[in-house]
Amino acid sequence: MATPGGDHGHIENGGINIHVDEHRYKAGRATDHSKRKTSRLTFGHRREEYEPALKDFEGIPRMNIAILITGSRGDVQPFIALGNTLQKEPYNHRVRICTHGNFRDFVKDNDLEFFSIGGDPEQLMDYMVKNPGIMPSFDSMKEGDVGKRKAELEEMLLGSWHACTEAIDSYDLSKRKPSLDKQNFDLLDLPPPFVADAIIANPPTYGAVHVAERLSVPLHMMFTMPWTPTEAFPHPMANMDYSKEDQPIANFLSYGRMELLTWTGLADIFNRFRLRTLLLDAVDPTWGYSIFDRLKVPFTYCWSQALIPKPEDWGDHIGISGFMMLSLGSDYTPEDELQKFLDAGDKPIYIGFGSITLDEPEKFAKTILEAVEKAGVRALISKGWLWENIDIEVPDNVHLLGNIPHDWLFKRVSAVVHHGGAGTTATGIALGKPTVIVPFFGDQFFWAGMVSRAGAGPQAVPAKEMTSDQLAENIKKALEPEMAEKAQELGGKMKEETGPKTAAEQFQSTDQLKSVGCFLLPDRIAVWRIRNTNVQLSTLAAAILVSKSEIKPDALKLIRHKRWLVSEGAKTPIVGMLSAITETMGAVAIDSVDFKRRLQGKGYAANQDKAIADGFSKEDDADPRQIKMMQERLLLPSGKVAGHIGLDIITFPVTFFYNAANGFHNAPLTLLNDPTVRMHDEIYNLRTGLMVSGKEILFGVYDGFTGLVTHPYKAAKDGRNRKGGVAVGAAKGVARGLGGFVFRIGAAAFGIPGYCFKGCEQQAYRWAEINDDLVKEEDVESFKRDIQNSKDATPFKQLLRQHAYGTGAMKKVMERRVWQGFRDIIELQKKPAEYQDVEKMVMQRWKGLKRVPRS
Repeated sequence: MATPGGDHGHIENGGINIHVDEHRYKAGRATDHSKRKTSRLTFGHRREEYEPALKDFEGIPRMNIAILITGSRGDVQPFIALGNTLQKEPYNHRVRICTHGNFRDFVKDNDLEFFSIGGDPEQLMDYMVKNPGIMPSFDSMKEGDVGKRKAELEEMLLGSWHACTEAIDSYDLSKRKPSLDKQNFDLLDLPPPFVADAIIANPPTYGAVHVAERLSVPLHMMFTMPWTPTEAFPHPMANMDYSKEDQPIANFLSYGRMELLTWTGLADIFNRFRLRTLLLDAVDPTWGYSIFDRLKVPFTYCWSQALIPKPEDWGDHIGISGFMMLSLGSDYTPEDELQKFLDAGDKPIYIGFGSITLDEPEKFAKTILEAVEKAGVRALISKGWLWENIDIEVPDNVHLLGNIPHDWLFKRVSAVVHHGGAGTTATGIALGKPTVIVPFFGDQFFWAGMVSRAGAGPQAVPAKEMTSDQLAENIKKALEPEMAEKAQELGGKMKEETGPKTAAEQFQSTDQLKSVGCFLLPDRIAVWRIRNTNVQLSTLAAAILVSKSEIKPDALKLIRHKRWLVSEGAKTPIVGMLSAITETMGAVAIDSVDFKRRLQGKGYAANQDKAIADGFSKEDDADPRQIKMMQERLLLPSGKVAGHIGLDIITFPVTFFYNAANGFHNAPLTLLNDPTVRMHDEIYNLRTGLMVSGKEILFGVYDGFTGLVTHPYKAAKDGRNRKGGVAVGAAKGVARGLGGFVFRIGAAAFGIPGYCFKGCEQQAYRWAEINDDLVKEEDVESFKRDIQNSKDATPFKQLLRQHAYGTGAMKKVMERRVWQGFRDIIELQKKPAEYQDVEKMVMQRWKGLKRVPRS
C-alpha cells in the first residue's frame, strides 16, 4: 500500500507526531500525476462540431455559484466578502452561501442568498477545544462525542447536496408556506430553482468534491490554512518530529498523513453518502485521501503574500489572494460608554476569543484579568461565547464589549490578543497592530507561528498551558516599539492587496471555466448539450427552441463541464483485491445500518405507532392485529435491505476484477516510479467500459513492450551523473521495464472483465435512474401547460410533486433545469418587447450556426 512515509502517534494536545522515512518520501515525490499521459483513441461515432454564434465573446457567463463553508463565523466572513464581489459587476453571478443555520441572519444582512447545510458551530467549537487535532481524546469517545460529530457530519454531507440542488431550505420554505398555499397564485411565486453551476468550498466541507463529481461542475477550494503538500511548512495539525536536515521532507509528508487519518476514520460516512445519495462508487481510503492533490483541484489560499509567500513547490493551479476581509465598520457608531472609555486614557489593548467555548470559563476569565493587571494596561475584552454564561466583576481599566466590527475597533487599540482565527489575525495585521495569539486548536497554531516568524507578535503560549504571568509578558513584548513597527510595516504592504477581487479573478480564470457559455446566448451558462453535437445551450435558449419545436426534448442531455475522476483505483493488485472484499463488506454494513435506522428513525418500531413498538417488545401480550401491522410495517424495509445486500454480493465479481485491474494498471507508478503509466478515462456506461478495456489492452501491451527498451536506455543515460554509473542505471531500467511489462499484461488481462463488467454495472444504474440526464417529452408538456394556465392550482401541485420526488439523484437536477428554462420564459413574457427580441435573437443565431469542417 502506497501511503505517505513515516509513523504517527497521538499526543495530548490533539496533534499527530510525524516521523520521517526519506526513501518513501522520494518514491512519493516521483509519483507525480500532473504530467501523466492519457489514453487517447477515437473509438465510436464522431459528433457534429459547430462554432458558437459569438465565438469571440469575451464576457463572463452568469452562473449559479454555491459557496460551501464549514466552521465558525471567522471562517464564513471571508466568503461573504467574496460572494459580494462575485454577484456584482463584471461577474453578476447568483451566489448562495451554504453553511450552518446559525449564520442565516449574518449572511442575509449582507445581501447574499443563504442555505443551511446543518451542523452547529458552537458544538463543533466545543468539540475542537476538547480535541485540538485529528484524533479524538479518550474522554470524548467515552462520552459519545465522536458518534455525535459523525451524525452531524452525515447531516452536513446531505446538506451540501441539497444546497447545490434545492430551491430553498426547509426553514425558509416554512416561512413562505402561507403564500404558496393560496389557490390563485403566479408560478413566479415559487422560489427560483437552483442547481450549482460551480462550487467554491473550504476543505472541511467534505461533501464538496463528491457533489462536484455527481454534478460534473467546476470545483474551486479556498482556505485560510495550508491544505496542499509543501516542503515549506507542515500541516497545521501535525506536530513535527524531525531533525534540521529532514525538515522539508517531513513537512511534505505531514499532509498526506493527516488526510489518510481523516479518510480512515470517516470513509464509511463518505461512502454511504456516495452510494446512497449520489449513486457514485465507493472510494477506498488508501487512495481517497489524495483526491485534491491527485486531481489538481484549483486552490486559492486567503492570506497575504507579505505574511506567507507562496511556496516554490506549489503548482500553477494554486494561488494566493490576500486576506478576504469584510468591511463592517464604516457605518458603525459606538455606544456612549465605549466612547467614554476610549477617550479616558491611553489606547487600550483588545482581548477576544470569538467562538471559543471552555469547560471552566470563570477560571480562564480570571487569568485574563490578572494578566491585564500585571501588564499594567487598559483593555477592551470581547464577551464572545466565553463570557456569555459567567458573572464576574471587572476593574475600571477593563471594558466588556458586545459584537463590534473589528475593522472599526482595531484602529483604536494599541495591540490585539486573540485565539488566532484567520479573520481576526488578518484584520489585526492589516491595521498594523502587534498581535498576541493564544491558540486553542487547528489553524490557530499555524497562524501563531506565522505571526511570530514575521516579527509581528511574540511566540505563542497554547491556551492549555497559559498562565497570567506568561500572557502579561507577551502583552508587554507586543507593545515594544520594535514589534509595533514590524506590524505597521506588514500592514502597509497588505493595504495594497485586494483579497476578494483577486480570489474572484483566480476562480474565474481557471481552465475549468473556459468555454462554458451558451452557443446562442453566451452571457448565460450552458447547462444542456444537444446529443451527438458539441452545441451547448442555456436553460432559456433550450426552452425557446423546444417551445418553437426546433429541437425535440429528448435531444437534450445535461452537460458535464468538468468530470472529476475521484476514484482512480487501487495502487497495487494486492490492495485492489483486498479492497474489493472490504468494499463489499462495507456495503453490506451500510445496508444493515440503513435497515436499523429505518426501524428506529422512521417509526417502524418507535415514534409513529407506539402500539406496534409495544408489540415488538412484548409479542406475547400483543393484539393479533398489532402483530399483523408490525409484520406489514417491517416487510418493506426488510425487503429493501435483502435486495441491497443481495446486490452487494452479486456485484462482488465486478468490484474484484475492476479493483484488481486498477491495481495492476497503477502498480508500475506506485512500486516502480514509472511516470509513463497513463490515466484511464472515466467509466460511466457500457460504451465507455468497452473503450477503456480496449485501450487497456492496446496501450498496455504497447507500453509494456516499448518499456523493455526505453526504460534501460533512459536509466542508463541518467546513470552517467549518478552514483553507480551507467551499469547500475541500466540494471534499474531493466528491472523497471520487466516489472512494468508484467503489470501491464496483468492489467490487460484483468481489464477485459473488470472494465467491461464496470461498464455494464454503470449502464444498469443509468437505466435504473430512467435516463436521468435526458429530458422526457411528458415533462416538457407539463411545463408548457403550466405556462398556458399559470393561475390553476393543479399544475402547481403537480409541479411540487415533480420537484420533491425524483427517481434518481440527477433526475431531480434535470427537472429543475427544465423548470428554470420555462421560468425564464415566464419572466421575459412579462416584458413582451424584450421577450420578442430575445426569442428573435435565439432563432437567428440558431439558424446561423456554422458547422466545423471535418479534418
